[in-house]
Amino acid sequence: MSQPIKVGTRGSELAMCQTHEIIALMKEHHPALEFEIVEITTHGDRFQEVPIAQMEEHIDRGIFNSALEEAILSGHVDFATCSFKDVESDLPSGIEAVSVGRRVDVRDVLVTRHECGLRELRPGAVLATSSPRRTSQLQAFRPDLRFHPLRGNITTRVDTAAAQFDGIIVAAAGVLRLGLDAKISEWIGTDVLLPAAAQAAMGCEYRSGRDDIAGLIASIQDGDTELCVRAEKQLLTNLSGGCFAPIGVLAKMEGGQFAIHCRIVSLDGRQKAEAESHGNAQDSDAVVTELADNLRGQGGPEIIHATRAALLQN
Repeated sequence: MSQPIKVGTRGSELAMCQTHEIIALMKEHHPALEFEIVEITTHGDRFQEVPIAQMEEHIDRGIFNSALEEAILSGHVDFATCSFKDVESDLPSGIEAVSVGRRVDVRDVLVTRHECGLRELRPGAVLATSSPRRTSQLQAFRPDLRFHPLRGNITTRVDTAAAQFDGIIVAAAGVLRLGLDAKISEWIGTDVLLPAAAQAAMGCEYRSGRDDIAGLIASIQDGDTELCVRAEKQLLTNLSGGCFAPIGVLAKMEGGQFAIHCRIVSLDGRQKAEAESHGNAQDSDAVVTELADNLRGQGGPEIIHATRAALLQN
């Protein structure tokens, strides 16, 4: 590879930060390589004022990654970086996607000017988030809370939106990567709020058949991270989940054992399907299938379907 390797990325501050982190990891293993960053505007970036639930067919194609994938297939870039949670389960033909690096803190956090935690917020407090997963679980935790849609880059959300509402809920990983952790009022435990599938994991997408790029990316993968985020994505597929699905899920490797925990909650917080499964790492597929069957028996798919229908009507 005598020419610089072209790396596609969204132009947001967080996406650029992740891209530089991924390139730095690659240069640790391949110091002679040169990289060129190519900024790509996605559908999600062009319409930041539009709630995700109103983006109709763009949801199913991936509002953040489809433009990156088009750039890969056209040869405009050699590979693209992303947040692995944004990678669709049904990838376009000719595209490969893997997680890279070690996953950081998976939790969500509260940012509030009131300098308190979720339990201490005033009755009827308004929290800003556009995530049905967060809204549903927090409604179950505190039924008096109210919610307002929120989009835009993390810095804007932390600096501006936090002044307009009683608080905002965002992923800890983005806050940490941007060095904004001093803004965090509370690290929300997974007993209250399970994360999105593959939350806090970085990823790379590349064209099938590019063995040179595949090898480069493989050199910075973490085995446990890849196993866990794949399992979380597999569970979403098994349950027909997606952007509208109020699904919190977290897989872990502990003492050589694999465990995965899932919570599905209705938007009003009144219905819940929750379970956890354990097993050996080599049996992770069977463990995920067992968990999905358990959740189906509790009515999980019905909660998911009702949530999607309700959001599409708004």
